[in-house]
Amino acid sequence: MFNVIPATDLSIAIIFLIISYLIGSIPFGLVTGKIACKTDIRQFGSKNIGTTNAIRVLGKKIGFTIFFCDVFKGMLIILLIRNVLTPLNIWTSPIDYLYYGIAAILGHCFSIFLNFKGGKAVATSLGVILVLCPLPAILCLLAFGIVTYTIGYVSLASTAATLTVVITCWILHSFGLDGSVSFLHFLVGKPSLITCILVTIMGSLIIIKHIKNYIRIFKGTEYNFKKAKKLRKLEEHK
Repeated sequence: MFNVIPATDLSIAIIFLIISYLIGSIPFGLVTGKIACKTDIRQFGSKNIGTTNAIRVLGKKIGFTIFFCDVFKGMLIILLIRNVLTPLNIWTSPIDYLYYGIAAILGHCFSIFLNFKGGKAVATSLGVILVLCPLPAILCLLAFGIVTYTIGYVSLASTAATLTVVITCWILHSFGLDGSVSFLHFLVGKPSLITCILVTIMGSLIIIKHIKNYIRIFKGTEYNFKKAKKLRKLEEHK
């Protein structure tokens, strides 16, 4: 039998879903670039509003600030409901926390403030996974770092990180802890089947958003951090 969700709880959940989408829609790359550097990041580099282009165009400090903002907007509503409203018995969500994260991810990819255009949502997705399933998040960061360091293509590193999250979630679904309430359960707990399916769908969306990057890699026109670093060193020694 399906549990009937009270109309009031459902209405509040929908409101929080909308709020999460709107927060996810905030284009921190664009806003920060214009405020801090008087630069429209969409006019330079890959023209993307995400971290990679922000670092390339605006520098590391501002780029990583944008990264942390994009990560946090995937976490915010989940943290608010799970760690503030629920413990204080103000309101408990009738739907899985992941749905609020998905709303933020969709906001980043299809921002209402950018005519439903946006970034690839890698950082925002990381925020969602980090607050819900720390182990896949930690492993995806390792995968991202290894691929970036060895190959130099952030797009491939993002793809590797995404696949790591999806695969790890399915492994935990089969072998993770179930029925325990502890930090260990939080770290390696068993995700539900619907969680794994939704993570797979969102992972597919991220990969689809990178198709243009794959084409540029094939053509040899994709930005490469390792090659760019070597070129800078060569210029410095001239």
